[in-house]
Amino acid sequence: MGTLNLPQHLKSLVEDLQIVQINWQGVPIQFPKFAVYAVLNQPVYDKLVYRGGRQIGLIQFGRYTVPVLDPFRADIDLDANYAIIISHSRGNRFGLYGFTADHVEYDINIPFYHGSVARIVKDYV
Repeated sequence: MGTLNLPQHLKSLVEDLQIVQINWQGVPIQFPKFAVYAVLNQPVYDKLVYRGGRQIGLIQFGRYTVPVLDPFRADIDLDANYAIIISHSRGNRFGLYGFTADHVEYDINIPFYHGSVARIVKDYV
């Protein structure tokens, strides 16, 4: 069987991990791009609730109610520049949650052999 040579624009899909990096209060946090459902600019919360002693924002997406949390477990910041919505699944169950962010970088690639790849993807695979 011969070797398949992929076009250059497709090689990065199998040789690199694409990540989305947010910055919140000066601290970078990285997510695998395949887990990012949406990035909302200037999020507006439909409802605010208290869970576990902290304030959480809720955003309604059709039939989904998405909790948006502070990445550092503080009360939600109502003036956050972005909310990054993350998808997750356990078995046949699907869910969404979000984190607030000051800044979002969309197109960062790191090679699969990089030492941080396992840490970045461990919660999503």
